[in-house]
Amino acid sequence: MENTILRTNHLTKTYVLGNRKNAKIAQQAIRKLQDEYEENTADKNTEQARRNEVILKTAQDLFADEQYEESYHEITGKHLKKRPHDRGVVVHALNGVSINIAPGDLVAIMGPSGSGKSTLLNMLGLLDEPTAGQIFIHTQNVTAIKKHDLPQIRSRELGFVFQSFNLVTTLTALENVMLPLRYAGIKAKARKNMAKHALELVGLGDRLNHTPNELSGGQQQRVAIARSIVNNPSIIFGDELTGELDSKMTDEIMDLITTLNKNGQTFVIVTHNPDVAKRCKRVIYMRDGKIDREEIHAAIKTIQ
Repeated sequence: MENTILRTNHLTKTYVLGNRKNAKIAQQAIRKLQDEYEENTADKNTEQARRNEVILKTAQDLFADEQYEESYHEITGKHLKKRPHDRGVVVHALNGVSINIAPGDLVAIMGPSGSGKSTLLNMLGLLDEPTAGQIFIHTQNVTAIKKHDLPQIRSRELGFVFQSFNLVTTLTALENVMLPLRYAGIKAKARKNMAKHALELVGLGDRLNHTPNELSGGQQQRVAIARSIVNNPSIIFGDELTGELDSKMTDEIMDLITTLNKNGQTFVIVTHNPDVAKRCKRVIYMRDGKIDREEIHAAIKTIQ
């Protein structure tokens, strides 16, 4: 796994809505066992961690099949009385997703609304925490890290580009790109030089002092991409990053992304646009919270 930037192991995200008491109790038991598993793994208590993992996998599978009482019993050995008249719904937004992202990957995630692709992106970007399962960045298990340490990992390892650009309208392109460097504690002169270099990489070296309302939609997205690469992150996530652009601007942005990718930058992009997906090396199709299938568009190094 040395050549893996990001890896997920049986990633699960479940929402219990309404009065589904047994589902909530079983979910709490799963989370408690997950925490115990992470602690045993961190303490290198290998044998106990292995037992935790086997029980956890069985309990998760039972939960996914809506056998909440059986799931709870698997973990605790105790019995729950069935509650056939409980109202509410259990949403399995992600159901046991395992993927690998390698250095130099350019991956598109596609699927119908409600398939789990945006939920997966939030998990991968450490913007939300899974109900169960693990996320590794390089070899570090980030699901075992305290919440207050996650922003530092996001700042150091991850970049983000959004559909609506998310630029500060009162700041220039240069100032927008400098923002994450300021939060990272980098000194002013270095911030300016790094931001200028990033804007030059995306073809906006002559637009440094323009505000967003003085730029086209494609140029604004280029500023957003410059902001995402300025820290030289291990991986950049794009959430419908061409969603507000016409076909010509979409082609321009994808030209830029493929150029950055050829220079070594790794991307994972959620998109509805098949033309965007065709420009990616891999396409992961999701359905009902699971990976339905995967297409390979270019030869990449296989992770064993």
